[in-house]
Amino acid sequence: MNFLEHFGKALIELRHTRIISIITVIFAFVYHLVFLFVFKALGVMPMFYFNFISITVFLCLLLVESRLKSFLVPYIIAFAEVVAHQILADYYLGGNSSFHFFILLMGVIPVVTFERHFLLQIIFQMLGYTGFIVFECIETRILPKYEIADHIITVIKAVNISLTMFVICCILFIFAFFLQAIQKSLQIKILEKTIEADKEGKRRLALQNHIINSLASLVENRDADTGDHIQRTSAYVEILARKAMEHGIYTDVITEEFIEVVRRAAPMHDIGKIVVSDTVLKKPGKLTPEEFEQMKLHAIEGGRIINEVIGVSEDKEYVAIASDVATYHHERWDGKGYPYGLQGTEIPISARLMAIADVFDALVSPRCYKEPMSQDKAFRIIQEESGSHFDPVLAQLFLDTRDETERVLHIYTK
Repeated sequence: MNFLEHFGKALIELRHTRIISIITVIFAFVYHLVFLFVFKALGVMPMFYFNFISITVFLCLLLVESRLKSFLVPYIIAFAEVVAHQILADYYLGGNSSFHFFILLMGVIPVVTFERHFLLQIIFQMLGYTGFIVFECIETRILPKYEIADHIITVIKAVNISLTMFVICCILFIFAFFLQAIQKSLQIKILEKTIEADKEGKRRLALQNHIINSLASLVENRDADTGDHIQRTSAYVEILARKAMEHGIYTDVITEEFIEVVRRAAPMHDIGKIVVSDTVLKKPGKLTPEEFEQMKLHAIEGGRIINEVIGVSEDKEYVAIASDVATYHHERWDGKGYPYGLQGTEIPISARLMAIADVFDALVSPRCYKEPMSQDKAFRIIQEESGSHFDPVLAQLFLDTRDETERVLHIYTK
């Protein structure tokens, strides 16, 4: 860390009011110490004694500066001292001594010292500028009590003007540097917070995905025939959704973010089967109408479970899509599905994607009640039921993904 970075850090830690307060008191102490000898040499003893008192006051302020939480007290003392110094200088040396430039300085300092205390800024600036104007108006009427050569007065005047401008420039530089340092510090803190929030978000997402996959696997493992059903269907859904986006289909809904969410939500599509008894779920033969009605309950129950178990998640989009997938993936394009008999575009796109992936995987996978179907026949059924069971646009796109779909099937086939 270089000097400027150390200085910036010090400014941030101490706050710029204290920095400027300390600099102001040090400057005032050194200035009066110098003029203590000047007035002694000139023989202006009243100003010599006044400077001696001023040195004592500023030395005391400097000693207690680190304990002060506000710049107000040293500022008031400094302001009173400057005004008194001006009055005495004009009285003993004449109006042309021009010490009133310090009145202007004391009006500038509050801008960078009183931070958000706008009222204090206004009050003390008005005091400083009023004093400056008053002394400008009366200086020519004040006759000097001590005879001092004009060139000495000129030197004093030049020193006052030069020092005043120097201090103002220093204060403005410190203030500007402080703003830059605090801005950089805030940027670093924001970046750190963003990284921390991102890590926390990833941890939450990983935990949420773990819980979701565990719940889905719990349901899947009740039926030994389902194998890697949730992994395959998730992959099918992602492939199909990405193909739709590439062809500009349903792009008002299907985006990169949507694809990621629906991929994560797909494993939850059969979560409602947890309420279905093993007698029905594992029955090797055809279900009776009563048993089929019990099986159909898993769609409604799936949406309810998702909303109750993970509904508190901050990812509302995920909860909504997961609920749609679980509730509506058995709806049909022709309106003959369940649980609500939705038709066409009434069915959420996420559920339409899931329906194709779920049926295809069920066709090509072994079940306790059937043997697996050939891939050719499964794709042919998807084509035949396009426009009746499935969204015709998505069904055609699914047929176009055959190569990718078969690769997924090969990877997860045991």
